[in-house]
Amino acid sequence: MKVSKDRILTTHVGSLPRSEKVFKLIFAREAGEELDNNDYDKVIADAVKTVVIKQEEAGIDIVSDGEQSKISYATYIKYRLNGFEGDSPRVLPGTWKSIRNSLPELQNQEESQVSPDPAVPEKCL
Repeated sequence: MKVSKDRILTTHVGSLPRSEKVFKLIFAREAGEELDNNDYDKVIADAVKTVVIKQEEAGIDIVSDGEQSKISYATYIKYRLNGFEGDSPRVLPGTWKSIRNSLPELQNQEESQVSPDPAVPEKCL
């Protein structure tokens, strides 16, 4: 493990941007589409290598895999442990219901319509 007595080491948490190919593969896997596991593993390994190099170039002391293979930090557990499957229904807080009821343009929306969609990658211009 890397340590320092002279300074606080730098790191980060969370996902780093993914390529379009990685994005499509992890969402295809999540949707249960048939994938070539060797291709999947190679694409993910290459993506991790790329983000590790970028972190090193940026001076990050303790690098991570950038969560390249994970659809979401909160949902990839089903690939690691037995007994976790599918999506959990989202229950909106009571405050949302009162806001929805006070805004005419939202009154006819079902709760499922206001849950966020899976993340779409940002594109830098």
